[in-house]
Amino acid sequence: MGNSRKSRSPDSVVAARGLLAKGSRVLLGLSGGLDSIVLLHVLKNLESAIGFSLACVHVNHKLSRNAESWVGFCENQCRMLDVPILIEEVDIFPYLSSGIEAAARMARYAVFERLEADHIALAHHLDDQAETVMLQLFRGAGPDGLAAMGERMPFGDKILLRPFLSLSRKELENYALEKRLEWIEDESNADPAYDRNYVRHMLFPVIEKRFPAFRETVSRSALHFAESARLLDELAKIDASGAIREGCLDLSVLDRLSASRAGNLLRHYLALKGLRMPSSRRLAEMLKQLASKSACVAHDGCEIRCYRGFVHVVKALPVSVDFRKSWAGESSMAIPELGGILHFEKGEEGLDPEKLFEVNVRGRCGGEHFRFHAQRPTKRLKHAFQEKGVPPWQRERIPLLYCRDRLVWVPGLGTDPDYRAVPGKPGLLPRWAPI
Repeated sequence: MGNSRKSRSPDSVVAARGLLAKGSRVLLGLSGGLDSIVLLHVLKNLESAIGFSLACVHVNHKLSRNAESWVGFCENQCRMLDVPILIEEVDIFPYLSSGIEAAARMARYAVFERLEADHIALAHHLDDQAETVMLQLFRGAGPDGLAAMGERMPFGDKILLRPFLSLSRKELENYALEKRLEWIEDESNADPAYDRNYVRHMLFPVIEKRFPAFRETVSRSALHFAESARLLDELAKIDASGAIREGCLDLSVLDRLSASRAGNLLRHYLALKGLRMPSSRRLAEMLKQLASKSACVAHDGCEIRCYRGFVHVVKALPVSVDFRKSWAGESSMAIPELGGILHFEKGEEGLDPEKLFEVNVRGRCGGEHFRFHAQRPTKRLKHAFQEKGVPPWQRERIPLLYCRDRLVWVPGLGTDPDYRAVPGKPGLLPRWAPI
């Protein structure tokens, strides 16, 4: 490693961190490599002393010709230590657009997410942390990305634990050699075509000659970035207080903030909606369009839109096309053109079933008129939607129910008075359910 510091025992380091709780269920991600094998032995040594229960999961990505032998090796290691192990096969194809490394990680973490445990223990160490910070730096990441990996992080209903983050790979190797442990070597770890391997094998040896302790200092920088990210998150929560109503963001709040704080608040809002974080350039474009009060920005399968002073996040759907579907009395009918299902429920309100002949469902084409009151003329749907405050993108994606060529029902607006159910007699109530 090029560092003269005294090697520390992983057993004592993990025990001193106090990450493992009595009575908790700990699931170790076991690859069979040096790092995870050392963590397996360390956790097994601490299991009875602390009082947690240990199990392992080996994820077979099926990427190597040696994958099946790795499965057998991990099973044998756990059998010798009397530790339960699950073997999970995954298909990385759905994630391949992100690259092989990222796809394998995403598939692996999807397994971790669905398995039952209190803690997921991973064997990432000091060298891994330094590599991650460097890779994030090269990608132009912000504080969140440069914070890299945390020792203890929320993960759905579980907690991700990385007890080895303060230990170097050399310290883990010394422990493994001293205990005469066996491990496997993934041949792909030597291939510099992968970014992480290039950083590890080509870049780090050069940096180490000049800065022997760079792993520790880079890891320390990650802690500083993590603190900055937490402060930015706290600031976003302060700015978001009272600015988010019914899932929408008050545009006037964004307008009052500086560009940096507005961007920070918008990131926070998008995170609350479960969306991926946009790049800095993309975020700036979003803010620019939102300032025009007529934004429609596509992002992560959704659209960022403005209406009456509020920012909305809506699912992106195909533009509505002119269509007509006949209704033959079924209780529900799927309308993929509008992205939803139209249900017909029996009740004491709604449409009079005895008046429903040649019923069909259509999409909006524009210019439609609807009768709200028996003694008043019809009104244009566009004006009725505006009065009700229905956003334009919702108006485009609603089904209209016709009896022959007369519009008799509109979601959110009601039923033509001539077609309403007679009081005291059963009616048919349509209900639109967007998916």
